[in-house]
Amino acid sequence: MKISSFLHKRKKSIFRTAFILIISLFFQIFLLEATVLFFPRFDKQPPYYLGKEKFDPSLSRINSVSSFISFCDSLNGGTIILPTDSGRYANMVARVIKYRFVHGYTWYHLGQNYMATILAPLVHRDLSAIVVPDDILKYPKAACSQQSLIGMHVLKDKGFDIRKVGFYDSIYGGHFCYEAKYNGSWHFFDPNREPDENILLNNGRPSIEYLNNHKDILIKAYPHDSAGFVTALYSTYSYGKEGKIPGGNAILFQTATKFLSYSLWIFFAILYLFLKKKFFTTKENG
Repeated sequence: MKISSFLHKRKKSIFRTAFILIISLFFQIFLLEATVLFFPRFDKQPPYYLGKEKFDPSLSRINSVSSFISFCDSLNGGTIILPTDSGRYANMVARVIKYRFVHGYTWYHLGQNYMATILAPLVHRDLSAIVVPDDILKYPKAACSQQSLIGMHVLKDKGFDIRKVGFYDSIYGGHFCYEAKYNGSWHFFDPNREPDENILLNNGRPSIEYLNNHKDILIKAYPHDSAGFVTALYSTYSYGKEGKIPGGNAILFQTATKFLSYSLWIFFAILYLFLKKKFFTTKENG
């Protein structure tokens, strides 16, 4: 009887210690997440700027889609976009994106959505690359897809028709841009590679289809790239579905894992209390 009681107490002690350690681990990670959230200076992804891109660090205050829209609306002189100002507004959005980011992927990490960091390699590695717009805007760095997602979300919220424009070349790799529809036609935007805006505007900011049919304009618009690169990559364009912003499943995954990153320790604590009551309280009372 004494041996049985000793083993029971020993098992209970090990059980309690294990769960306290687990809860402590997740609570500490939760504190790390909260620290990065409320004190961004502790983030381990500082800006990496070589001076070759158009970048304005002061625009880091634009840290959500709503603040991005508010900033553009202030430049527009109000929230209402007149039909005659649609092109000006769409171009302004692309210009703000260009100055808001430097090129480079931003990924979730321990300190911001650690659950996505842990689970993404088990599902798909790219799922830890941030696609939630408000999270992209927490950093100064964004890849072509991330920058274009911001433009698409902002313009769609403002009532524009938008569509993805994707590229893939076996030698040069892939690229991600978007088009917006205004004044009855589609217009191409590539904020990440920063083409010559004046050349595009002087030609009515045409679609990628138009640019491929007028390769002299396309090549002039990218003076920092070789003609071979420009014609090879941009001739592979394909359109996404009109009105649809890519990455919906990834946003669901990242939203769910971010919630778990802040709350998983609570579930472990509840589980601990439940198991303690179910397997130990009865025996102790008996």
